[in-house]
Amino acid sequence: MGTGDPYTTIAEPTFVARFLLDPDTDTVSAVANVDAFVDLPDGSTWALTIFTVDEVGRLLARWRETGEVASGSYFWAVGQLIVPEPGVSAMIAAIRELVCNGDITSAGVRCEGQDRGTSAITGQ
Repeated sequence: MGTGDPYTTIAEPTFVARFLLDPDTDTVSAVANVDAFVDLPDGSTWALTIFTVDEVGRLLARWRETGEVASGSYFWAVGQLIVPEPGVSAMIAAIRELVCNGDITSAGVRCEGQDRGTSAITGQ
């Protein structure tokens, strides 16, 4: 992460993933809810919101208490990807598979006509 760069960037031969980590709370090994952008060699960029299974449960429980989202009766996000455990390494493994099998174009939201890094996703 460079000075003034809000992203933690992981470059692989078939993609570059940029994670918008909160510098005050997120760590690379423990992040459980993050917006990410996946840049492909063809110039396309795909946005994902990545959650862990436990984070989804935590959000539903919180909403049940606060009354939000019909008292936690459902969960959804545009371009959602759920991984089994926290951390950028688990997220990269999932992104790698999505890119390899071509599912990134179904799972992600294409960021057309936007500046790189401008989210097409609204956060939870």
